Amino acid sequence: MKKINEIDLLSELIAIDSSNPGPFENEIAKFLASLAGECGFESKIYESAVGRSNLIITIFAGAGAKLGFSGHIDTKPVGEALSLWNTPPWEFVKEGDLGFGLGSSDMKAGVAAMFVAATQWAEHAKSGTLKLIFTADEEAGSVYGSEYLAKNIQLEVDAILIGEPSGVKVPWESIYTVSRGISCFEVIITGKQGHSGLSGSLPTSASIGMAKALLAISNMKLTFAKSGDDSMIPTVNSGVTVSGGITYGVHPGECRFKCDVRLVPGMKKLDLENDLKVVLDSVIPSDLDWQIKWEDGFGWMDAVQIPDLHPLVLACKEATQSVLGHEVALGTYPGGTDASHFYKIANIPTLASFGPGWLSVAHGPNECVGLSQVREAKEMYSLIASSFLGKR
Repeated sequence: MKKINEIDLLSELIAIDSSNPGPFENEIAKFLASLAGECGFESKIYESAVGRSNLIITIFAGAGAKLGFSGHIDTKPVGEALSLWNTPPWEFVKEGDLGFGLGSSDMKAGVAAMFVAATQWAEHAKSGTLKLIFTADEEAGSVYGSEYLAKNIQLEVDAILIGEPSGVKVPWESIYTVSRGISCFEVIITGKQGHSGLSGSLPTSASIGMAKALLAISNMKLTFAKSGDDSMIPTVNSGVTVSGGITYGVHPGECRFKCDVRLVPGMKKLDLENDLKVVLDSVIPSDLDWQIKWEDGFGWMDAVQIPDLHPLVLACKEATQSVLGHEVALGTYPGGTDASHFYKIANIPTLASFGPGWLSVAHGPNECVGLSQVREAKEMYSLIASSFLGKR
């Protein structure tokens, strides 16, 4: 079997621009599929739209359990932060134990570690099936990625581990059994545009209505069943973008602002809709109209939780003790992951996040990952596969 080094593979993945939006995932999926072929693994690319490629690599070692390792192969774009990078974003630059590059933590390091771990497991495996499920579009709602796969492809695994970076401030902070969901929406407020000299006789300015609504949503009380776990608290982010108005001398007739709510297990969209209606009806002046537009993909992604005693969780705990030398606590992931669609649509128990890197460096300039973390991830993934699928 072809021998692959996880750091070298990560460097090759960084060099492939898979930004979302554009140029998307096609090139990186083809690269990984070709590499899988060199290792003797079966693979298939599932294109959900032009250029939107998902890849599933299957390694069959005999009858038995079936496990999925999953990671997204798209990244956020560099955007306007390009001038703030100290190194080229698509070049993997090593400085001590750190490796810099776009997507290094989120989450090409996890993908590289999973691939190499799969080759290690395959050399000695006697039973079971390991699938590498590499998804598109996670950074923009997963419509073309995990949602597409969950709805259209029989994944045929007993559980899935997602390799999102599980450090926030320090490496390996938690084994994240809970994936917070997300709900994204835009509030549109309309009145009547006119000459600002006549504002006293016009309906209330849409910008005033927006200001009242924005503040009210930021302080709104949400309807949800409390779990007793203080870490499972939804957060409301009001006014993540705002727009409206024309120029001086014009009384604003329309204003918009976007919000996102980070969900916890048990929350329901209907409850959030009702909460928003109560708040907006109470603060927006009656001479203005309002409506809510739910975002495609991100409009509602359920929060999910894998049981603490699930065999996959126990395998992760064993691996951390073996490789890191200590236990790692279970936790609630700060953001959403592909676990939402795998669990809620495909009904596959999914562990939200256990991977190398830090969430705190993702989506910004000078993203980096610890090289030692990538090596640790490879070893732990190999142990997890062996434990879940049958020890060799």
